[in-house]
Amino acid sequence: MIVKKIKNKLRAAYREFERVIVRLFFSYGTQELIGGLRKLGIAPGDSVMLHSAFEQRRGFRGSIDELITVFLEAVGKNGNLLMVSMPYRSSSLQYMSKRKAFDVGRTPSAAGLVSEFFRRRSGVVRSLNPSHPILACGPRADWFVSGHEQCLYPCGPGSPFDKLLQSGGKVAFFNVTFDVFTFFHFLEHSIQAQLAFPLYHPEIFDVSVIDRNGQRHSVKTAVFSRETIARRRFEVLDAWLNRHKLIKRVRVGSSVLLMVELRAVVAAVEQMTKQGLYFHDRSIGAGA
Repeated sequence: MIVKKIKNKLRAAYREFERVIVRLFFSYGTQELIGGLRKLGIAPGDSVMLHSAFEQRRGFRGSIDELITVFLEAVGKNGNLLMVSMPYRSSSLQYMSKRKAFDVGRTPSAAGLVSEFFRRRSGVVRSLNPSHPILACGPRADWFVSGHEQCLYPCGPGSPFDKLLQSGGKVAFFNVTFDVFTFFHFLEHSIQAQLAFPLYHPEIFDVSVIDRNGQRHSVKTAVFSRETIARRRFEVLDAWLNRHKLIKRVRVGSSVLLMVELRAVVAAVEQMTKQGLYFHDRSIGAGA
């Protein structure tokens, strides 16, 4: 018991020391962050999907709402900001197996505090797909989310991910690692014919979805198979993109910002496939 108390005190002291160091040497405000986003390559008029984590120890002096405002200012009045808002932290297969009704206006986002704050923000719309709902704000927000409930493959053709690609979109990462790249699922769908295992679970799930007007709909959606989940080797894609300098990096304070352009990523995956390089373990028995 005494040892545990000492450890807790030491952890608390370290966290306080860390906060002091960040406040003195690494803190930054909205203008510094805007400057970092410009260096990263995010310009007014861009359509950007943001993956993020809010950690004060990284140095940003503002609130979560102020952080979101910075990204909205970065894309400008003619740009669009998107975020994922999955209602689970497990796999889509585990979540969909529970067959919970998905309420687009009330079901919280489990994709982090920034996503949840964004969901509650005025002017933000959410797609009606129960497994990979997307949040969007901007002049094309309704277009990005429309029809998602009609996509059997939630990250495939016709989905907001596909539309972001069509728009020459970008994906930004704020204080998170590249392996949260949800567009990865669109890439998986594009190469599924070359895989030696089924990308999707054999059962198509029929889920009740409640729209913004309180109307209930039945939405059919596919989810990724257990084999796919077990065989993913995200580090293969990460290494390729880094080797070809397709992941841009900027540091602001203690925060690390990353950005990729989706057309460049898709072209890279096409080249990888031609060379027989895949970001799944395709060997027999893997993931069993």
